[in-house]
Amino acid sequence: MKVNRASLIECLEKVIPALGINVLVPEFQYLQFDKRIVQATDGALIINTTLPEGSDYGSFAVPGRPFYDLLRNLDKEEVDLIVEDNKLKVKTNKIEGTFIILDKVNLISVDTPDSLVLLEDFPNFIQGLNYCRFGVSKDETLGSLCGVKVKENLLLSSDRYRITKWNLNNSLSFKCSLPIKFIDILLKNKDEIQEMGYSKNNTFVVVLRDGTSIITAVLIGLYPDLLQYFPTSEYREIEFVDDQKDALEKHISFLKNVNLVDKEIDIKISKNKCVLTSRDKELGTLIEEVEISSSNSSEIEFSANPIFLKDIMEICSSFKYYVEAGLILFETDNLQYLAQVRK
Repeated sequence: MKVNRASLIECLEKVIPALGINVLVPEFQYLQFDKRIVQATDGALIINTTLPEGSDYGSFAVPGRPFYDLLRNLDKEEVDLIVEDNKLKVKTNKIEGTFIILDKVNLISVDTPDSLVLLEDFPNFIQGLNYCRFGVSKDETLGSLCGVKVKENLLLSSDRYRITKWNLNNSLSFKCSLPIKFIDILLKNKDEIQEMGYSKNNTFVVVLRDGTSIITAVLIGLYPDLLQYFPTSEYREIEFVDDQKDALEKHISFLKNVNLVDKEIDIKISKNKCVLTSRDKELGTLIEEVEISSSNSSEIEFSANPIFLKDIMEICSSFKYYVEAGLILFETDNLQYLAQVRK
């Protein structure tokens, strides 16, 4: 069967992020083809999309990443896909790649939008997820804290050292915790979203305009009451005077080889000076000093993701310092970011 290589790659790029890496369950590393449907899953996340019209790929599963990488590295407009003897051959006039396939395919059924509790104001919801993702815990033993909590009219995240809270415009009728992998994929496709909602099967579903479905199992486990930690005592306000965008861009560029959620800079404030420090094990250290406006003589030190800090400073150029509690708070109408000060 001859297929248009670019069209097939475009479809595969939608589902590739759902592939698993667990060698104990090899099926999670396979792309599942069934006629005009291709699906990938890691056991918790599922992405399902439709292949180009006029094609019937049959039913088989092929090692996802090697198959995708081969197609990307070819330069022909069309390729031949041949399924025979439990193998898939990818042929051009010069190259032939052969993959061992699985002939048993069990596509996971996908909830339809009419079975979901739909979100009406999902642009605001997505904006909140964009901020809260930087506060999730990286400790996989903490269960639901490894995701963003959806609760009534709030989105919440915490790694026990900082809390991010986003106020939604509407109160939702469901509660769940969304994993970071799903959030990152959702954000990459935010301009293509048609509908999203919560299923009673304890899954969260996003449907794109082209019919692609992105489904995740929600994280289970109790989520702590984070609202009790927001201070109400007296505070001092500290404002950044210089345009911080250029300084933060330098640190973001310096940390470009560090995973998104692992990027971190140290912020040390003393009188009217703020020192930003980034560290990369391979590159070394980047230090920059910027000016602030503060009546406080105490030394303040905390850490934050530079991408998050750049985003929040575009809407909030100052923060509150609670001296007795040892906390700093960035605050806007929708967003609150609370962090502990290092002693």
